[in-house]
This record gives sequence, C-alpha cells and structure tokens, in this order.
Amino acid sequence: MSIISRARKGAVAGAFALAAITAASPAQAWWEPDFAYRTKINLNTSAAGVTGEVARAPVLVRLHSGNFSFADVKADGSDLRFVAGDDRTPLKFHIEKWDAKAQQALVWVDVQGLAAGQPAAIYAYYGNKEAAAAQDVAGTFGPDYRLVYHFNAAGAPKDATANGANATGGEARNGAGLIGASLVLNGAAPVTLPASAFAAGPVSVSFWVKPGEPVADGAALFTLPGSVSLVSEGGQLFVDAGGKRSAGAALAAGTWANLALVNDGTKSVLYINGQPSGEVAGALGAATGPALLGQGFTGEIDELRVAGTALPQAMFQLAAASEGQASKLVMADTAEQVETGGGHGYFGILFGALTVDAWIVIAILGVMFILAIWTMIAKHMLFSRIENANESFMEGYRAQAKRVGDHDGLPAFDPGADAADSSLARLYSVGRRELGDRLKEGRATGSRFAIRAQSIAAIRSALDAEQVLEGQRLNERMGMLTNAISGGPFIGLAGTVLGVMITFAAVAAAGEVNINAIAPGIAAALLATVAGLVVAIPAMFGYNMLLGRSKKITARNQIFADELEKRIAETWQDVPAAQAA
Repeated sequence: MSIISRARKGAVAGAFALAAITAASPAQAWWEPDFAYRTKINLNTSAAGVTGEVARAPVLVRLHSGNFSFADVKADGSDLRFVAGDDRTPLKFHIEKWDAKAQQALVWVDVQGLAAGQPAAIYAYYGNKEAAAAQDVAGTFGPDYRLVYHFNAAGAPKDATANGANATGGEARNGAGLIGASLVLNGAAPVTLPASAFAAGPVSVSFWVKPGEPVADGAALFTLPGSVSLVSEGGQLFVDAGGKRSAGAALAAGTWANLALVNDGTKSVLYINGQPSGEVAGALGAATGPALLGQGFTGEIDELRVAGTALPQAMFQLAAASEGQASKLVMADTAEQVETGGGHGYFGILFGALTVDAWIVIAILGVMFILAIWTMIAKHMLFSRIENANESFMEGYRAQAKRVGDHDGLPAFDPGADAADSSLARLYSVGRRELGDRLKEGRATGSRFAIRAQSIAAIRSALDAEQVLEGQRLNERMGMLTNAISGGPFIGLAGTVLGVMITFAAVAAAGEVNINAIAPGIAAALLATVAGLVVAIPAMFGYNMLLGRSKKITARNQIFADELEKRIAETWQDVPAAQAA
C-alpha cells in the first residue's frame, strides 16, 4: 500500500482533514519503507546556466543544518542513500566530508540525464538504524575518468577512482578550502601526476584554482611536457600547445575559479567558470614526461579531475554552478517522514532544525512556564481558601457583633474550621489582643474603660501592620509571573537572534544560498520567540486575574479594619472613672 493510500485510509472525514492529508502526502511512492526520512533535492539547470545535456556527472550536494536534519540520520551518515528522480533507481555516491557535530557534509552523487531548461531532482533517504554503509567512491565517477583528487586525505593526493592513479608530492593542505580541504602549492615543488592518466587521444583536465597574490608570470598551473600547458602571464592565463598560444583570459588572484582544458583531437579549448576563454588548434603531441601541477605557481587547487574524453561545455558549466560557495544548481526541499504518510509536519520540520542554543533557550522558557503555571494554580487555591474562610468568619462575627458584654474586650468565638485561613480572623485576633492589653492597663490605673484616643491610634497601627503582612502573603511569588510576562519574550527573542545568526553562519560555511537552505533554520529560530510568547501570554492573563482577586481581598481587609476600629472607639470610650461614677 502506498503512503498516499495509507494516509487517505486513516484520514478523518471532512474537507479540511482531506486537504491537510493531501498536502502532507508525497507525490511519489516511498522508495524503501525502512528509511524513515527523505529529502527531495531539486537540480535547477536553468538557474545554473547549463546550456547543454549532461549524460552523467558527479554532483556535489552540500548538507548543513539549513537544509538537512543531522539528528535524523546515523552519527556517521552510514544510512544515507540517494535515489533518482523516479524514486526507484538507487544512485552511486560517496561522502567526502561528514561532520555531524558541526552539521556539515559534502556528498558526491552520480547523477544522470540532466538537460538544459528541464527540471530534475534526486532524493536523499535516511533514518534507518539497521542500514550499513553503502557509498561507492570509485563508482561515483564514470569509466571515462582516469583520476580524481579530492585532496581530503593527508599525504600525497589519492585517486578516488578505481584506477589508483595517485600523485607524487603535494602534501600541504588548507582545511578550509573550497570543497573541504584544498591542495596548497608554494611554487617550488610541483605535484607529479601519473603518466597513465594522459594516454594518447582526447583528454579533459579540470580543477578549481585560487591563485596567490600576485600571479607570477611564467607560472604553469598544468603542464604536460612536450604537449600542452596552462601558463600565466600579466595576470592572464594562456593555453600553450606545440608552440602555439591562445588568446589570454583574465585570472584574478585570491579568487576561486573553475578551469578546464579540453582537447578533442582537433583543438585545445580553455574554459573558465564554464565559459570558453581560449583555443589552440591541433591535436596534442606526445608527452615527453609526466604531467606536472603547479610548476612555479603559488596558490590553492581543489577537485582535480582527468577524463580520457572530450567532455562537453555543459559539464564545466554544471561544475562551476554547483561546486562553488554559492550553489545555483542544488536546492533541497523540506524533509518528509514515512510514518506520517510522507510529511514531516510543520512542527516536525521546525523542531528538527533547532540548534543546541535554541533548545537551551526553549528549556529555560519551559522552566519559566512551569513555574508560572504552578504559581497561578497555587495562588488561585490560596485566594479561594482565603475568600471562603473570610465568608465563614463573617458569619460567626455577625452573630456576636452586638454582644458587648461588660466591656471586658472583644469576645472570643469559634468561627469554625472553615475559617482557619481567614485574613479577617487574623485582623480580629490582632484587634482583640491589642484592645485586651489596653483594658488591662486601664484597670490598673483605676479607669473603668481607659481607652484614650492615643490607644485607639495604636490599635489601628497594629491593624495596619497586620494588613501589610496579609498583603505580603497575597503577593508572595507573584514576581514569577511578572518575570514570565516581561522576561519570557526577551529571552525568546535572544534565542531567535542567536538562531538566525547561526543559520546564516552555517549557510555561509556550507556555501549554499537558497530559500530552502535558509528557511528551516530561520523558522526554527523563531520558535524561541513563540516559546517566549507562550510563556508570557498565559502569565499575563493569570497575573491580571490574580491581581484583581488580591485587590478584592485587600479591600475587604481594609473595610473590616475600619469597621473594627470604629467598634472599639464607640464601645470603649475615653471616660475618666470619676465622671463614670
């Protein structure tokens, strides 16, 4: 059963649900159900400026946090697979660089049947813990290739094809080259290439070069002694074959450029960044020695290939557009997941693209959210207990309010267990205690009532102090809510800004600039701001509700204190003992 069929069979009836499932389902059947994820990689030959057909070519796919979730693949990338656009035909590939910690990878995929102006795509499958490594380094390159150097290993350059055409010399490397590591040439010791790679007949030599400053006159980037060479002079590059020299083409120092020298048996053509830049007529003469790379030349070289055929211009247009820092050919879609009928789901994509720093920010906001919710629940329960206890206390208080007795003080009464948390009960207790103390002092001086204006003011001060304490009890831990309201959005915004910075840095480091590379990282970074708002909005409404209830309880405390003060003033009057008699 196809992914679409399973999704439709399990769909909830209704137009909205059907539309959602259709949108989430893949256009093609799943290649292998054991692989949980796939990413569609579009190959845009129009944007890349490819003007002809490419029957077969190694295409560089740069993977990074902006277009690929390294959390969904095995740590060593061994479960990675590539399938043709028909979603049935496996493609040969190999990994030049895999750094799961830095979330960067360089993968070469053997792609076939690319045509100018025709959309094409391949699929990357992954997410199978049981899968063994299946990359095929030599098989990635067709039989026409005689040697391929990635310069990704220490020592002399190693041939990536099955021909074993390893070089001599050239051990220096720059780890931050154009495509992984690059070869560093000092102008004194050229790299010797094996003669077996330059048998008689057509030949194509291509590589990336970054000349040092300045470009030395007479330096030979590539030399096949007695046959052909690429020579620099006056800041220009020439093809020199059999004593004939082509027109010069500009070669800027300090900038990467893709060079290709092609001889089809009738002429030698120089291509710079996929465009014809010089030509010399005639077949190549027999070489009088091994080929040399970087004779008198200082700078860097990356991705050297030699093919025993005259490759078409479209091959070098493809390489120039896809292997540089800004790929115009390769654009990755968002990932799909087999368990959901082929759709990751928007939140799955977002969470999959979250960086470590964003997770830290979201974790902090999660703790703030839990504390805010706990505070709101705890304060709600406290205020409910106080409100119910105050009601119970007032029922008992009203029942004895008219009992003034012989003025021995405020009467003691039991309002019941339901009034245990009453703030009014605590105010009454303070007033009763303070009044009792004043009455005892009055009797000791011979006054029947002995409550003077100063004593009533002192009792009021005690009641006010108790109200302050009650206010502190009501507002305790409310600061957690204000921190969530004001701090949550700012913490989330900080996470978003940091996430956007990391996304752009990762894209710049990977050398791929397109909306599909940038969008997941930025969208995931915005999750931090959303998390901050999720913390702040409930906290704001909860705080306002609790603040209203707190003010209501405080106002009732104030009213009761005023009432108690008046009762004391009216009942225990300031009358001297002689006048009372």
